[in-house]
Parts: sequence; structure tokens; C-alpha cells
Amino acid sequence: MKALIISTVVILTGILVFVLGYYLAVHNVPLFTHILNEQMVLSENSKSYEFWKDTRNLPPMHLDFYFFNWTNPEDLTLPGVKPNLVQVGPYSFLEIRQKVNITFHPENNTVSYFQQRFWYFDQERSNGTLQDNITQLDAVAVSATHKIRNWSYFMQNTFSYILSSRSDLSIRKTVDELLFTGYEDTLINMGKVAATQEMPPFDRFGWFYTRNGSVNFDGNFNMDTGSEDISQLGVLKKWNYKDTTTYYKSPCNVVEGSAGEFWPPDQIEADISLYSPDICRSLTYEFEKKVNYMGIVGNKYTLGRKTLGNDTKKRYPHDQAKYFEITTTTEDFFESDYSAEATQTPQNNEDPDVVNLGNCYCNGECNPSGLINITSCRYGAPAFVSLPHFYKADPMLGNQVVGMNPNEEDHSFYIILEPATGIPLEVAARLQVNMLIQPSHTISLFQNVPKMYFPMMWFSMKVKAPEQFASELKSLFALKDLMLWSGVFLIPTGITIIFSTLVYLYFRRNTVHEQLRMENSNSSSKKNGESVYLSKLNPEEDTHVRSNSQLYPKLY
Repeated sequence: MKALIISTVVILTGILVFVLGYYLAVHNVPLFTHILNEQMVLSENSKSYEFWKDTRNLPPMHLDFYFFNWTNPEDLTLPGVKPNLVQVGPYSFLEIRQKVNITFHPENNTVSYFQQRFWYFDQERSNGTLQDNITQLDAVAVSATHKIRNWSYFMQNTFSYILSSRSDLSIRKTVDELLFTGYEDTLINMGKVAATQEMPPFDRFGWFYTRNGSVNFDGNFNMDTGSEDISQLGVLKKWNYKDTTTYYKSPCNVVEGSAGEFWPPDQIEADISLYSPDICRSLTYEFEKKVNYMGIVGNKYTLGRKTLGNDTKKRYPHDQAKYFEITTTTEDFFESDYSAEATQTPQNNEDPDVVNLGNCYCNGECNPSGLINITSCRYGAPAFVSLPHFYKADPMLGNQVVGMNPNEEDHSFYIILEPATGIPLEVAARLQVNMLIQPSHTISLFQNVPKMYFPMMWFSMKVKAPEQFASELKSLFALKDLMLWSGVFLIPTGITIIFSTLVYLYFRRNTVHEQLRMENSNSSSKKNGESVYLSKLNPEEDTHVRSNSQLYPKLY
């Protein structure tokens, strides 16, 4: 009985081992995905929370600035003479990002926060000092002239008189003034007094003036935590408390895309998007290829034609698409041939619900391929963003100046994601700021200037996942293989346990039966083998009387 109980327990154990092995072998992928998703969800208790909250818990990040020093500003109005630009830098800054005023919203599975960024000059990584002098295009004068281009002739004449004190369209400032400290300009103060449109809330001009340590500059973010739907992890739901902006027409005004630090798991070979508060819109990154990063296979996405060529198409429900305004502006800024890619206009006549978002990003003036118009996002200043040195842009842009040397290694903007987790393995963020200058018949300082997008500066931030993180990520993926091979091992193990126990029970049963038969046989043989000597008495004789008759054996 005891052996039977033990065998039953062993069989049940074998069945359990088999079922466990089968589950691990067949369901290892969904099981691994479930475990992974549980770890990916952003919460105050998640592993990623501390890294997301404060980048001081991550390897150092550096933001590098490169300026274009203008060596011949006096020749701007000379026919056939191009501006000569010499790149200087990098001027490197350690960047620290912190999330502040973090508030989780369980009712809609989002988290709200402000982003505070600090920059500290790193002399060792820099090629120059903050006191280096740079000659650049006068961004304040260019912006002011563009802003009043629709004013009355009298007002523009007055403004022209004010600008007459300036000898040309160049300024000479230190790197520190151009970046964080800023510099004063009489046009800024005058603009505050005579403003008839929204003016920048600044008393000085600098590309990053008032941004260092500011809590409010980047705005308020509201992002999905992925707790309800992991496919929404990191997706920006609102920016500055709204899901649309006033900078572009519908549907380009929608706040959408990743907030920049998380992407949903299970990425496929398709486009991804990122919302940039610096340019008040989302950017589309196109899948380029599979790459190997420290032994991990990643998806590489790059900023390309769909964003830089104003050719981002999206299908909308008909009841929405029919109300979108179709922009057909084809103004030729330079009266020259665009590249073939730039001049190709997608024909969506067969499907009216497919909308080319590039149209509404033009803001009425579609620019050559390779430029992103951020004028409305920068208080009306004629600012345009491109990749550094006009990489991937219409060649005519770089040909208007001397000093552009675009190449993929130094000037591309790409993101490498690990597709199973959506974790960024490497990010190279690079953008160039350009100012549009064009002649004016009223403003004397601008009467003979050429029409061009003038390169000012560009920045680069390249962030890589450290080797330790890559090693931990590979260990995590090894868990999936471990579950698979554990299942492959446990299935035959369970079968072996069950089969062995059944065979054992079968032979034990036969053995027990044989033993019982032998015991019974031996017992019978013993009885049968005994000689029972019976007297051959007459049964009628008195048995109490001794007989002398002979005894004979009786065998049964």
C-alpha cells in the first residue's frame, strides 16, 4: 500500500513536470512578454522610474554646440559672392534632466510632469572657450524685419530709419552671449513698447537664454504610463494641458508621438514618431535597417523624407478628412529647380481620406526639401530647422553658402531601439538652426540681400546605452531562451518519470502476483507433499479400538 501511494505521488509529479515543460516550451514568448510588460510599465515602484526621473542616475549626457563663424559679412550684397562660413566648436555642456511636479493619474493611466534641464560647460571636451568671439547673422534684425513685413509703408520706413545705425547684418558676440547669457538689443526693448503682435517674453537674445534651470520653458507634459495598454507606453497625450496646439492647422496641430524616453514594446519595422516641444510638432522617423549594438539586434530609425520633405501621409476617417484644408501653395523661393524628390507631389485623388501632413506644416509658404518651418513656434521669427550642414536637404540650400560638408556619420539624426522592449540603445539628436533672409524694397538694410536660408549653429547630443546595461538586457533575453530550453528538457523528463513509474508498477504488480502464486503454490505443495497415512480400517469399526492393520499412504 505504501509503495502504491509513493508511486501515485511520483506519477503526479511527472504529470506536473510535463505540463510545466509543455507550457514553457509552447508559451515561453507570451509568458516572457507578460513578465517584460509588467517591468516596463512606468510607476513609482518600477525599475525605470528613478532613471526617468533624474538623468544623474544614468551615464553623463553632453550637448555639443557648433557655430558658423561668418568671415565675409561685408560681401553679403555683392552679386555672386557667397557667405563664407567656418565651423567652430564643439562647445560641450554636461546636461542633466530632472522631472519635477510629477503627478500620476490612475483614472486615465497617465503621468504629468515638468522637465527641468541644467547645462554645465565642460572645458575638457570643448574646442574653445565661452569667451570665443563669433561673427553671425543679426538674428534680431532679421526677425524684426520679417515680423513687420506686412506693416504700412510709413511704419516700415520708420523701422528702416532705426536700422540705419547698423552698418551691416552681422553681429560679433561671445559664445556665452549667443547661448545662455544673451545680449541686449535696442530692437527688443522697442518691440515691447510698440508691439502689435505677440512678442517674445525676453529682454535679451540668446539661443538658450532663460532655459538653463527653467522649470516652465519646455512646458507641461502628460504621458501614458502603459499600465492599461502597454502599446501606449510613453505616448504623449497632452502638452501644456491640451491635445492640440495653435501653431499649425488641423491635423498638424495634434499632440502625438513619444515623449522621447519610452517607446512601446514589440516594435515592428515601421515608422515611429517623437513629439518635440522645441519645434512644437511631432517628427516622423523612418525604419532604415537592423543593426547590431553590443550583441543586441536593434531597429534603426532615421529622420528622412517624410519629415524633411513634407511628405508625411496619414489616413483619417472620412468624416474628419473631408474637413481638412488642402494646401496647394507652391511658391518658389529661389526661382531654381528643386531636386526631383522635392518636386514630387503625391496624388491622393483616388483616396481623399489620405492627408499629406506636409501641406499644413508649410504655414502658407512651403519650403525646399530638407527644412522644417518653425516660424510660428518661435514668435514669428523666420527660423527653419534642418539636419546639420543641410544633410539630406535640397542641394541648392548648401550651394548658397561656402562651408557646408554634409555626411551621414556626423550629421544624421537617428534612434536605435531594441524592438522587444522599445528601449533606446543609441540616440543621436542633431539639428541645425537657419534664418531666412530675403530682400526688402522698404528696409534699406535689406534692399540688396540675397534670398537664402542662412545657417547659424547646430547642436549634437549622442547618448549610448552603457555596456553594463547591454549585458543586463542580454541576460533578460536569455530568460526567454532559458524558459524554452527548460520546457524542452522538462517535457521528456516528465514523460520519463511517468513511464518509468508505470513500468515499475507493472513489473511490481507482476512480481507481487508471482510471489503470491508461488506462496500459494508452495503452500499447496507442502500440503500435497505430506504423506497422510490412513489406516485402512473399516469405517464401521470402532476407532477407539487399536488395530494392528497396516497403514497405507493416501495422496490427495
